[in-house]
Amino acid sequence: MEMNKFDVDSLVQAGWNIEAPFVLSIIRANGEEAEMTVQKILRLLPRKRIVAVAEVDGQQYLVKVFIGRHSKRYAKREAVGAAAIEDTGVLTALLEWQTLKESVRVHVLGFEFIADAKNLLEVWKQSENDDQRLRLISNVVPALVALHEAGVVQNDIHPENFLFRSGLIYTIDGGDVTRHGKGPLGERKSLENIALFFAQFHACYDHLVVASLEQYRQLRAWPLDESRYLRVSALIEVKRSGRKKDHISKAFRECTRFSCEHSFNRFSVCEREYDSPAMRELLSRIDERMQSGELLKDGNSATVVRVNGPSGPLVVKRYNIKGVGHGISRAFRKSRAWISWTNVNRLEFLGISTVKPVAMIEERFGPLRRGAYFITEYIEGPDATVLPEKENPVPEMASIVRIIKRLAAAGVSHGDLKASNFLLGNNGPVIIDLDSMKEHANQADRDRAKKKDIARFMRNWKSIPQVEQRFTDLLG
Repeated sequence: MEMNKFDVDSLVQAGWNIEAPFVLSIIRANGEEAEMTVQKILRLLPRKRIVAVAEVDGQQYLVKVFIGRHSKRYAKREAVGAAAIEDTGVLTALLEWQTLKESVRVHVLGFEFIADAKNLLEVWKQSENDDQRLRLISNVVPALVALHEAGVVQNDIHPENFLFRSGLIYTIDGGDVTRHGKGPLGERKSLENIALFFAQFHACYDHLVVASLEQYRQLRAWPLDESRYLRVSALIEVKRSGRKKDHISKAFRECTRFSCEHSFNRFSVCEREYDSPAMRELLSRIDERMQSGELLKDGNSATVVRVNGPSGPLVVKRYNIKGVGHGISRAFRKSRAWISWTNVNRLEFLGISTVKPVAMIEERFGPLRRGAYFITEYIEGPDATVLPEKENPVPEMASIVRIIKRLAAAGVSHGDLKASNFLLGNNGPVIIDLDSMKEHANQADRDRAKKKDIARFMRNWKSIPQVEQRFTDLLG
């Protein structure tokens, strides 16, 4: 099978229709013509940027392909940022070559490819305890210190910018790097950058900040300041809140992760990994597919059906319009499917186990909302009402309690915490039925909602004292 070949114009026009492997003819800055074979796409932003593993003259590189009329500016910014990181003495992927600056619409940077490396996020997920996680961060802190001592800031700092290989750590990605003057970075900007780094992790790991901040302070020879940790903690909360809002807002627009369609009659969004002609056909004939599916719940306000999707079983929850009055009242509000889609992505950000989102549909008449559908992966397994029948339910009970505690810690209430709203899947319990879920801003509302959620949950076990007592102990 002949490999796809792109020239500048076809690459600009291809949009999402780019699949590896493909060949792109390039002219490097030294004037040499070459064919670049893109082997694996790591990130694709249509008509803007491709990050990929590619081969040129038998050598592998990490390439960043900038596309469009602003490509020259973005390529220059990336190269300058990469040079700034390198100048600090921090280990980084070297820029090996770039294409001619005279090219108008496509610019390519070829970086050293660090094979067999794992980024901090990957290694973090494999860590078994806090001691291992703290050691990981302690390896990153000296790199942060070196950057800051040179006045260099990664404005989009995150765990995937740090690669581990053979005991070495590399700091990568110059796309949003700035140098502040010729001297060391001031304390305020340093703490803001540290806070942004820690805001990438779940709040349950915030206790690791104390030791890491002390390591950073000692390396920079700062004097002791008891208020410094409190300032960093406040900054982490602010920056984490901003990241959460960005994470949720992306779930409603066309981006790397989501495919979004908006017309006069319909708004739909689908996880791009599920997006395919077959999935689009399913979504366009959703009621018909529901009729031929397996009915899981036939309620007045919602109908839940299991259907066969292109890559496995799916659950479709249709929010029904119960009459003219109900239709009018719902027309001017976000649908319950919209709310569920918001909350499933909120829980994902918070690291709370829930169903895997697939798609959301709102039927519309212009700005007015009508019927709505929330589609997720199907989870094989019973709900938590079967716990009293299990020989050893304690591990699953403990996992359910962790979900409840994480919800409370995040200031989120479920609103209907029945046992049937916890599914016992193969990978542990997950929480479902998210359309009544709310996030509370002030502590009084959080405390009130937490008490209400727990009271509702404990009513499930009033007639089963041994289970009730076990949950009471775990929640205590």
